[in-house]
Amino acid sequence: MTLDMTGKTIVILSSSTGGGHDMRAVALAEWVERLHGDSVSVTRWQILEESSRLDRFGVGLYNWIQRHAPWAHHLYFNFLELAGLHRRAGQIHGADRFRARLKALNPDVIVSTHDHLNHGYFELAKQCLGPSLRCLTYCGELSGGYGFSRHWVNPEADGFIAAVDACACAAASLGMAPGKTKVGGFLLRPQFFTAEAERATRLETRQALFGEDDGRPLLLLGTGANGANNHAAIIEALREIKTPLGIVALCGRNAVTFRQLEILNEEMEQHRIIPLAYRDDMAAILRAVDLAFVRPGTGTTSECIVCGCPIVFNGIGGVMPQERITLKYLSTKGIAVPLVRRPAKLAAIVEQWLSAEAQGNGGKQREAFANINRGLSPAGIVQEVLQSACGIRRG
Repeated sequence: MTLDMTGKTIVILSSSTGGGHDMRAVALAEWVERLHGDSVSVTRWQILEESSRLDRFGVGLYNWIQRHAPWAHHLYFNFLELAGLHRRAGQIHGADRFRARLKALNPDVIVSTHDHLNHGYFELAKQCLGPSLRCLTYCGELSGGYGFSRHWVNPEADGFIAAVDACACAAASLGMAPGKTKVGGFLLRPQFFTAEAERATRLETRQALFGEDDGRPLLLLGTGANGANNHAAIIEALREIKTPLGIVALCGRNAVTFRQLEILNEEMEQHRIIPLAYRDDMAAILRAVDLAFVRPGTGTTSECIVCGCPIVFNGIGGVMPQERITLKYLSTKGIAVPLVRRPAKLAAIVEQWLSAEAQGNGGKQREAFANINRGLSPAGIVQEVLQSACGIRRG
């Protein structure tokens, strides 16, 4: 039976703690628009930042810790696990404004892509609009255990869409009914799923980065959405590598780092540094580089898996609880990903990697990534969200 989705309204709740939650919220909105155009309305709310000064402070503190002292996230994570600041409707700051916005839009479905938005906000929304409102969670975490927040799972919610099987198992262990749970796969923007014939080729992207590609290996240095990076120290350590490298350094909106790397490139003899400000074509970049040095966050890791881009993980400053579950997931899949805690260690790993590439042994991660179960696909996730709203009619 063909279901009529016309006129449905979706509200996506997210927050900018790190970058993964917003990344998935943006991806969901883009897929809805791509598949259904104007026939389905989709709106994203940065609900914590928009609710109160206290919640904005909490978001800012999260991002400050991630930039300056990742190890301290163990303290912050465990405090939030115990405190449960958004578990009940009565705990929600800015509740009156939230109610007013809900009444103005009258959504059919609310989707949360953030671990702290699945309880009090859902309860408040159903109090406001009635029990026919559907409230779903999309969780992009890759495994359960320490680092998987208990706040992701609300057994009273109408559905839980997990990125991978291990995430669905974690939800079940916290009380989510199997009948409400789906494995949706990686919720990434449409550019990550573009047909090969429609993509910029690897050579085209490399030429766009370099001007003229001289064939040197490309190493990507990642950064978080909040600008966290160790680029200068890492590049300094890479000076000892004799093989000329192209070092593509993501700077996001960090103009200070961008200028610092421009100056460093002028002084560099054997390697070429390409600092990049905020980019909207990460899928093409990940397909063009040979190796990515990134934090073990779920967002960037998922992007590398889908693009088949080999990874070395950046653990400088400590590994956060939510990053540990990424390491656990890849370990259970038998995928060996080195974890670097000191810049000097990266140089040794890159030397080994260059040797492996020369011998034709560099494709083990790519092959393993290709064999990971992708679940429903983003189109299937959109279908799941909209099917939950079918037959709902509120005046």
